[in-house]
Amino acid sequence: MKKTFSILLALALVLSFSVVATPVSADQWAELTVHITTPANGDDIMGGTEFTVTANVTNNGTAGAKDVKATIEISGNATLKAGQVAAKYLVAELGVGNTTQVSWTLRCTDGGAVNITVTPSGKDPITFNPIVPGYLHSGTVSIDQKKVLEVAIVAPVEPVAFNVTVVFNVTANVTNISSLNATDVTLTLSIDRYAQLKEGEVAIRNVGPLNSGNTSTNYIWMVECTGNGFSMITVSPAGKVGGIAIPAAALTPDTVTVEQGVFDQEPIDLVEGWNLMSLPLIPLDSAINVVLAGIMDDVKSVWYWSGRWYSFVPDGPSDLTSMRDGKAYWINMETARTLNLAGRKMPEGAQLPPTYDVVAGWNMVGFKCTVANNVTAKDYLYGTNYVRIYGYKTGTWFLIPGPDYNNPKMEPGLGYWVAFTEPGTIYPTCP
Repeated sequence: MKKTFSILLALALVLSFSVVATPVSADQWAELTVHITTPANGDDIMGGTEFTVTANVTNNGTAGAKDVKATIEISGNATLKAGQVAAKYLVAELGVGNTTQVSWTLRCTDGGAVNITVTPSGKDPITFNPIVPGYLHSGTVSIDQKKVLEVAIVAPVEPVAFNVTVVFNVTANVTNISSLNATDVTLTLSIDRYAQLKEGEVAIRNVGPLNSGNTSTNYIWMVECTGNGFSMITVSPAGKVGGIAIPAAALTPDTVTVEQGVFDQEPIDLVEGWNLMSLPLIPLDSAINVVLAGIMDDVKSVWYWSGRWYSFVPDGPSDLTSMRDGKAYWINMETARTLNLAGRKMPEGAQLPPTYDVVAGWNMVGFKCTVANNVTAKDYLYGTNYVRIYGYKTGTWFLIPGPDYNNPKMEPGLGYWVAFTEPGTIYPTCP
């Protein structure tokens, strides 16, 4: 009797456990779908501003979802605001037919289209395995970050050259290219070098309100040349929308480069990435910000070796302040550009022709010459004791082989690594 009772009790426990542990049937599953509620697809956002992305995550399946999360991906000129994280934990369990909401704050960094995708994730409530991708449905919107104010310099028009004694006019206007009305619009003229506003002129012009699609009248500044070289003249807009200052990313200035005086010019072609380059002329101004002014927006960094590395980073900590003829430099470019160098082949007045001292060991040597395919390393380095010469062009190293060191010829705009066995002086030779 006791044995029979034990068997019946054990059977009851087994049956009871089987009922409790019955898994969700094969036709039950969690299915997560994202719907981005703001911004709407195709919305215009003022460039440079912050905006909120809000999304609903709904369980459209037939079983609950555990540990529900959502992750945002951004493609284009926008980033998450500092402190925001891309992946957010939403709820421990999302029941069938239920919806939860999530949001992020984004910041525009420039104009143009931005694609935003929000992807859900979660776990099966019984197995705790991740929900398979086929039951996860992302939401995507595309927005356009709008510019608001755009400047056009009407005159002077490139290419243009003036004598150093000339006073000339800069004429510009501004257009509201957005669907927003702007107020407190101003235009400001700035000059990087070799020119200045004529005495009595002010840099800022007050435009006032400028409604959507309208262009201002022309504004004129009188500028006078102060020296030989290239001057970059920029007219920049500013204003407000809804009482808030328009961010820089929604403003488009305009720049014109004018040539003043008499000097030599030499183009230096730079590729995207690393370039080993040198100055084929004596620059009018050796300050690195002046030498690279025309291409500065695409310069990542510049490096020079003289017993240790010296470097320059735009808007960053730098101990390389000048670029001189006779030296070579590594310059890392964001994109391919042509540097138009303003300088002279020889010094003016009571100055000696250029010479360049070298030390024993490796030196970064520049080629101060504008004549292509005519000067050998043997001629250029005559009088020094060198044993190895390397160049670097379009991403490839090349060797100028000895003992003649005649081929390949040295090239204007290229720099070279040269190994010397003892200190010496280069007296550059150019036809």
